[in-house]
Amino acid sequence: MANHQLLLRNLHTFNVAAQKMSFTLAAKKLHLTQGAISHRIKVLEAELGFNLFVRGTRKLELTEEGARFQRTLSKSLNNIFGEIEDINNVDLYGQINVGASPWFVQDWLLPRISDFKKRYPKFNLNIFSQEEQNFHQNHLDVALYYGDSKLTDMYRYRLFGDKYVPVCTPAYAKEHNILDDGLESLHRINFIHALGSDAWQRWMKHFDLEVPIFNQFYCVSHRYMGVQSALHNVGVAMGRYRFVKPYLDSGELISPYPSMDTQLGYEFVCPLGNEKRPKIRTFLKWVQEQVNEG
Repeated sequence: MANHQLLLRNLHTFNVAAQKMSFTLAAKKLHLTQGAISHRIKVLEAELGFNLFVRGTRKLELTEEGARFQRTLSKSLNNIFGEIEDINNVDLYGQINVGASPWFVQDWLLPRISDFKKRYPKFNLNIFSQEEQNFHQNHLDVALYYGDSKLTDMYRYRLFGDKYVPVCTPAYAKEHNILDDGLESLHRINFIHALGSDAWQRWMKHFDLEVPIFNQFYCVSHRYMGVQSALHNVGVAMGRYRFVKPYLDSGELISPYPSMDTQLGYEFVCPLGNEKRPKIRTFLKWVQEQVNEG
């Protein structure tokens, strides 16, 4: 038989023509010319070895073989389209495995996730809090991460940018006379570093400062722990503005030094092609709405 794609195309064309009992109406439904419909039917008849329609009458009629074939074909196509719809429905009522950094989960995702549950109650979310994307180990569907991911063959959607902000408590700033001495106070503060982050180094280079940031320091395994340490008067941490803003607004933290813009940002990431799946589109749309709302 002919190419399978052409055969399926012609079968669908015949099924529509048989339902409409009109090449003209079939052409309108399929956005084709009447001549194209007629040609496809002739090609299909040649492949099948029997006529599907009675020629030479004003009213389109099926042959006996055509009517028998149309009954079987219609049932098969209905089963196929029904199966596709069922798959999509399962997709929309399934579960989504989401990976994100601990900071993103704690300060951005969890405060908003109840809205997703209210709007899509039949979805189940598995949230993995981790610094790096590991799609295979945790069978992730999507990831929400900061930085320049080295993963290949991925769909990416930029959510928002950010800037680095040094933060400490008002009490710590007063104790070390930071506000009065400004940048000079950098020589006596306790620097809070996050494992794997060179934010303080880049900040120093950006402002052309030479301060020994590893003479007095504490190091924590996650950036989120750094901000929590600052909240407990341990020292000065380097925060990301979007996530420390609530603490700055409440007065729990202050920013005693200038902030630093960065080219990096937060991205929605998933394997290329998966962004078209209904459940991924649903989750991405919700994330986009949350970002737009601030």
